[in-house]
Amino acid sequence: MSGMRRVIFVVAIMGTALVTASLGRWQLRRLAQRRAANATMRAAALETPLHLPTLQPLAIDSGRRLEVRGQFDTLAQLLLRGREQDDAPGIQVATAFRLDSSSEVLWVLRGFVRSPDAATPPDTIPQPASGIVTLTGVAVATPTLVDSGRPLSRSGVVTYQRLDRDVLARRAPGALPVYLLLAADSAHLGGLDVVAPPELSDGPHLSYAIQWFGITLAVLVFGVIFFARDNGESTRPDEAP
Repeated sequence: MSGMRRVIFVVAIMGTALVTASLGRWQLRRLAQRRAANATMRAAALETPLHLPTLQPLAIDSGRRLEVRGQFDTLAQLLLRGREQDDAPGIQVATAFRLDSSSEVLWVLRGFVRSPDAATPPDTIPQPASGIVTLTGVAVATPTLVDSGRPLSRSGVVTYQRLDRDVLARRAPGALPVYLLLAADSAHLGGLDVVAPPELSDGPHLSYAIQWFGITLAVLVFGVIFFARDNGESTRPDEAP
């Protein structure tokens, strides 16, 4: 192999190894973030339920049990596509909930409805209870996403892949930075099949990290073997004609 080809090969091997190792480290960072979030939710779940509205503004941790009083605003509703529950495709429905005697709004993930393609809502979605009601559930932090939750418009209906804090605030001014995952004992008030709380596991991040580091090692080993063979061939004496 010529000198220039060697340089190109080294750059390609080292560049690939750096990229795959970086992806492995990224997965480890995501694992650490997920474990920290899980620890926060476990700690919050042990606290006494928080009753809303309150006279003083409070920071609400993700995982905190809530008991809230107010009424649903069915004019402010958002659909989440690409969901599955009990082995059936469908969508999840989030509806604004205006806290009693307050200007604050708490978005409520009311539950799940079936959809053949997990994107098109049924002709009618059951309505929540009307008037002033009391709901129970778990608070979940609403992230701020760079893609605004990936809105998709189809046949005049807009669905989202995930909830986005800015989108919810625009749809219902005064929205809190968390949403309520409705508990089973409030399912009849939400009018839908409730959604199970998120699983507090490590997820796939550790296995992904191991895979990326394994690829990094394989690339480096390949480079060493290739150079060893190339050096052996270049130093082999020419055979006599």
